[in-house]
Amino acid sequence: MIDVKQIRQNPDQLRQAIARRGVDPELANVDRFLELDAKRRELQQEIDGLNAGKKELAQLGRTDPDAAREKGQQLREKGRELETALGQVGEQWQQILDWFPNYPHDEMPEGAGEPDNVEEGVWLPGSGYLPADQLGKGEHSAASMPAHPLHADGEFAPKEHHELTPLHGVDTLQASQVSGSRFTYLKGDVALLQYGLQQMLTNELIRRGYEMMVPPLLVRERTLYGTSHFPEGRDQVYAIETENVEDSTQLFLVGSSEPSNFSYFMDRTLQEVELPVKIFAFTTCFRSEAGSWGKDVRGIKRLHQFDKMEMNAVCAPDQSEDIYQEFGQINEWLLQELQLPYRMVDKCGGDAGYLASHRQRDGEVWMPGTGAYMEVMTDTNTTDYQARRMNIRYRPKGGGSLQFCHTVNDTGCAMGRMIIAIMENYQQADGSIRIPDALRSVVGKDQLTPSADPGSKGK
Repeated sequence: MIDVKQIRQNPDQLRQAIARRGVDPELANVDRFLELDAKRRELQQEIDGLNAGKKELAQLGRTDPDAAREKGQQLREKGRELETALGQVGEQWQQILDWFPNYPHDEMPEGAGEPDNVEEGVWLPGSGYLPADQLGKGEHSAASMPAHPLHADGEFAPKEHHELTPLHGVDTLQASQVSGSRFTYLKGDVALLQYGLQQMLTNELIRRGYEMMVPPLLVRERTLYGTSHFPEGRDQVYAIETENVEDSTQLFLVGSSEPSNFSYFMDRTLQEVELPVKIFAFTTCFRSEAGSWGKDVRGIKRLHQFDKMEMNAVCAPDQSEDIYQEFGQINEWLLQELQLPYRMVDKCGGDAGYLASHRQRDGEVWMPGTGAYMEVMTDTNTTDYQARRMNIRYRPKGGGSLQFCHTVNDTGCAMGRMIIAIMENYQQADGSIRIPDALRSVVGKDQLTPSADPGSKGK
């Protein structure tokens, strides 16, 4: 949520943000909001005036009790009318306010979608970063990326990930019998591969002073509203029937640990000396994938249930940009440790995720079998947008009024996607998968051998 005072003072700034982010101007209607805002303030002033009038009744009651009673009845009736009107106006006012996006960073690229995203850097194992003149928008650097797996012995036509996963302990066929489409089992060495990724990033974050969290996976509506996953992304969230739960409170399955982790600080006031607070969590996540039916149906790139490692920070306003960059550095550290070819992409206004985004970047791994980049991590600075909705504030160490915190979040590792990125880049001609050096101590071997059991091949 953005500052209402700022909207009143500079509505054109908000109009520009709405256009830049590609938000529907009918939902985010600035003119209508300002009309409702003026009416809301007018009604509140009338109510305040009535309340002041009630205080005068006591004095009138001493001289004319009958007149005081009649006047009191009139004030009560008028008050009820005004409160009803204020509630109706306030509801419309809030509905529009909820669709206003965060103000974009000055450097956020202009554009409507992926072709307008700007490459910040491209890195390849063995050769490092591509020169700046080989970077551009959209898929510009794809022409410079290898057609064959860099970690293979010799050149061959690489397979796509969905051809490799059934041979290495990824079973979507049995999962479809158990849960339906877009679910999977990981078993054996590929499950250890995921465990290795989790352990590797966990160790690094603890070394950096981050605190580990194990948050709830079922949350109330306010939590998802607070992070701005509601109302915009409501169709992506699984709602749980809760007649058999205390108070029959509606609950929802999270799509990341971000809502749960930030809600830990909801309605709290921190001391500035406590900031920044840096936390992380490994969670199983859920997403309906509404609007994605028929897209990425093979393999485990796009699932209803998936695991992620998420990094989150609650900080002071002057710290959020540095933390945003720090998260990006951790993303690159992980990809370089795994020796995966990747790029970092500065996302344009029309592709920058949910309404809370002030700026956002993706980490994308090059997939030689697929012949395209694939997103495996996302870094987002939401400034004070989420903190305003969640009422997360801090007390400045020099005194003065309470201030809203800033929040920054990062998908440090989308596990399923990172696994298939490793498979495509480390595949061998015989279908085996070399294990990245950084993960061998956990997996306990240096390669995955393809299964000969047709029953394990999934679909």
